[in-house]
Amino acid sequence: MSRLRQKLRSLGIKRGDMIVVSVLLLLSAMIGILFAVNQPEPKYASVRVDGMEITRLPLDQDCIYRITDGNTIQISGGAVRMIDAECPDKICVKTGAVSRSGQSIVCAPHKIVVTVTGGKATSDYDVKTN
Repeated sequence: MSRLRQKLRSLGIKRGDMIVVSVLLLLSAMIGILFAVNQPEPKYASVRVDGMEITRLPLDQDCIYRITDGNTIQISGGAVRMIDAECPDKICVKTGAVSRSGQSIVCAPHKIVVTVTGGKATSDYDVKTN
């Protein structure tokens, strides 16, 4: 042990320097562990037809999925949107893209509900009242 101390002193490293380096290494390891534990849960688009889930698609993989002959969704950039529908008013297409957990696209005539699930639920409010 004394040889190590002599070698460190010859390099100009003191005991206090070693303590500071050790504390910094410990802190960086703890921060790394926290980031590893708090990884966000992946988000999915849950597609339900007539109340039954027919598929669950990850939002981190871009794709186009045909639900029925006339209804098609597109996943792109972490969001899902209905790009084609055979319903007369096309409200589901006009809804646009949804990406936050809990948001949905509904096509009532075809009984289709596409819901974003997973991920951390957001606490963003649309309206705040007193």
